[in-house]
Amino acid sequence: MKNISKEQKRNSENKDKSAKSKTKAEAVKKNSETEKAGPISGRKYPVWFYFVPVLIPVVFFILLEGGLRLFHYGRDIETFIKISADYPDMLFMNPQIPFRYFSNIKTAPSVIPDGFKEVKNDSTFRVFVLGESSTAGWPFAPNASFSRHLKRKLTLLYPKNNIEIINLGITAVNTYTMRDLMPDVLKQKPDLIIFYNGHNEYYGALGAGSSESIGKSRFLINLMLRLQRFKTFELVKNVIRYFAGIFHGSSGNAADDSNETLMSKMVGESLIAYNSETYLSGLKQFEDNMRDMLDMAKKAGVPVILGTLASNLKDQFPFISVNEPGLERADKVYKEARESFAKGDYKKARELFIKAKELDALRFRAPEEINNIVRKLSREYGCPVAPVEEDFEAASPEGITGNNLMVDHLHPNLKGYQLMGESYYKTMKEYSLLPKGSQAISEKTADSTLRVNFPFTRLDSTVSDIRLRILLGSYPFVPKGSPNHLLENLKFNDFVDTLAGLIIDRKTYWEPAHIKAAEYFLRKKQFGAFKKEMNAVIEERPFNETAYGYTAEMLIKANLFRDAIPYLKKLQALKPGAYSTKWLGLLALDGKNYKEALYYLESSLQYAQNDPQVWYNLAGVYFNLKNNSKAIEALKRCLAISPGYNAARVFYAQLMAATRQKK
Repeated sequence: MKNISKEQKRNSENKDKSAKSKTKAEAVKKNSETEKAGPISGRKYPVWFYFVPVLIPVVFFILLEGGLRLFHYGRDIETFIKISADYPDMLFMNPQIPFRYFSNIKTAPSVIPDGFKEVKNDSTFRVFVLGESSTAGWPFAPNASFSRHLKRKLTLLYPKNNIEIINLGITAVNTYTMRDLMPDVLKQKPDLIIFYNGHNEYYGALGAGSSESIGKSRFLINLMLRLQRFKTFELVKNVIRYFAGIFHGSSGNAADDSNETLMSKMVGESLIAYNSETYLSGLKQFEDNMRDMLDMAKKAGVPVILGTLASNLKDQFPFISVNEPGLERADKVYKEARESFAKGDYKKARELFIKAKELDALRFRAPEEINNIVRKLSREYGCPVAPVEEDFEAASPEGITGNNLMVDHLHPNLKGYQLMGESYYKTMKEYSLLPKGSQAISEKTADSTLRVNFPFTRLDSTVSDIRLRILLGSYPFVPKGSPNHLLENLKFNDFVDTLAGLIIDRKTYWEPAHIKAAEYFLRKKQFGAFKKEMNAVIEERPFNETAYGYTAEMLIKANLFRDAIPYLKKLQALKPGAYSTKWLGLLALDGKNYKEALYYLESSLQYAQNDPQVWYNLAGVYFNLKNNSKAIEALKRCLAISPGYNAARVFYAQLMAATRQKK
């Protein structure tokens, strides 16, 4: 062992170095693999650790959404809101709602302020009406809409019920809007839902041919509408719009409104040929969205009434005729229809008028297939259809609807809207969908009362006339870029006409304009015209007690006491107070209805005990009811408040003298 050669020793050392080198290389390789595997390789972490990367963005967006809502960012997005402290228990459609559906305009269409009780009671009969501009009653004030006609009639027939008919009609929308509103409508526990819609499926907001369209995927459009309810989504939209505006050289806000009508803005340059892809897409869009809504209503157990659509066939020339392979031109077919009508061949004329409408490439009037879909859905879902189209035809010469019931291509005139209301009323009656209970008066009496008390004034008529001039003097009724000669020839002849112009120019609102008109007629002592203006205001704002009180007060000052009674009673029912009870008691006393007078005058004391006139008239009631002791006490209270009340002093002296004589 001691004699090992140097060479053997060197070999042994080399082997040791080689082994150490190999061990070191393996260690480096192992460390390298460990680093590649990551720091958690081989270690077990709690389950929550893996969810943290997912939760961080979720928590961020929740906090962002909460913060945006806390600081009231953007527009109010609720469908139904409280609009005033004057109506603490009432809900109204949010005036901001149209901005969900219109992104490229500064001024969105208005909504109808039909309020309803936040908490529905047992006596309430609640109906929601969904639709487009025809449902809203365009070009007239909401008082002329078919829903208001229906409400007035049901209120007369069922006075013990609280009739609520809430019109959700909005100009230039379609079934996308209605489908979006439907869940919120059902939350309000309606007794019935009424539809009159289908004309706007192509050019209404988000429609198949609309300038507001974001594509043809129904899923994506409806998803986008649901996301609209989130403030975060609104923030993202506004940021995108802002930067888009920078790149396009604008502020990113919606373009200023011009003299162009909303109707022409929505259509853009979109022409839709008969049976084209877009044409068929609009039909599918209508049917699928309607199915969704009918499914929702069926699940909630809420009955639905659909309606067939009417339009101007005889007197509306096709807007745009196109040359399409295998199809005739719309203008040519329309001329043939006019010729057949002139010859007395009304059956052929009707067929040709319908064909001309179908071939019109500017699809403002719903194709016949929309009504076919309505009838098909009625059969499938078992819901009734109001025969609006059929009733219009029955009321038209030779069964062809024209200017006799229409003001333009599809909006009814005043008579037409009342006819629509009757179509839905008859359908409600036929299918036992009217309010519960017996009718207080006959339908004939109700109809007569409605005709006499129609809440529509010359101011309303003038406003409607100007709206029509704006529409009919603009594209597509005249070539693009043409001056509006209908407006050029417009003349304002008096104060009422001037008020109408201010409403159109948005320099005043509908309600204050009517009150100014009422004051104008009051100064001229035209009390009938004064009442008509105030009746229109009251019909439009039935929850505003100020209008009832003002009307009654002005009539009382004019010594028109009997005329004041209906307004006082409505004020008393809406908001009982010292004023209404006092005057109802006084007028009942004047009419020798002493028990009623006693009720109102004693009620008045609950609100105010320092009115000497109340005590004086109460003394008169007690006297006529043979209760002189109470009469004397009432007179004492009267004179304590107003010692100089001469009539009370004389009355008191007479009663005291009569009392002494009896003793």
